[in-house]
Amino acid sequence: MPAGSLDRWPEDYERGRPGWPPEVVDVPALPPTATVLDLGAGTGKLTRLLVPAFARVVAVEPADAMRRILETLCPEAEALPGTGQEIPLADASVDAVFAAQAFHWFDDERAVAEIARVLRPRGALVLMWNLPPGPWEPPTAAVEELLTGRGPKPSEVSYDPLDLGKGPRYASGEWPLAESSFEPLQEMRMPNPQTLERDGLVAFFASMGWLADLPDDERLPLLDEVRSLLTAAEYRRRWETHVHWARLGAR
Repeated sequence: MPAGSLDRWPEDYERGRPGWPPEVVDVPALPPTATVLDLGAGTGKLTRLLVPAFARVVAVEPADAMRRILETLCPEAEALPGTGQEIPLADASVDAVFAAQAFHWFDDERAVAEIARVLRPRGALVLMWNLPPGPWEPPTAAVEELLTGRGPKPSEVSYDPLDLGKGPRYASGEWPLAESSFEPLQEMRMPNPQTLERDGLVAFFASMGWLADLPDDERLPLLDEVRSLLTAAEYRRRWETHVHWARLGAR
């Protein structure tokens, strides 16, 4: 959890981060009787789409504070502590593993092997990220200028400090699946528009990791400045969900 906001960070994450288009649950073409795993489930933004679609949904999330929100908002799912490298499920126990805005946290050979372990034969791995093809409307240039001056310089980090992280492997197209038992990844993109009220957009910026790491005496006045620069009642963004998925090959 971020060092500054700690257990308060999941509330900003839940309020400000975009969700997922409903169509993502159809990607692996599973029957309603399927068992699926939401790995790195966070506050359960994807879990809430999976629950009405499948008979059994397990949500694994390592952060207690994130999992508490998930359990409150989606009590129908089985919420468990765990990580990509240590999934608390039996061998060949799920039909699909979904990872939404999460795989870049555990995209290594150990996690890939662990995912393959819990999947049933011909099970699917579905990875997704929300990426912005355009800016916020109305524009938030004043906020972006303020935060760019306070945050890490884009040239010093491998991600956009004012946007959602996706990890170096995603950006380079290099995945730890190449030498695994998974078939080649397939890709699709889906529109995923989001509308936030002013305080919701403040929460979006507050959910950025570097900002959430700041101590209260720096973070809270900075967020007050952000709020003062946002004058519209609501803000819209045309997110695009990038989905990469593959089936487990023959063992």
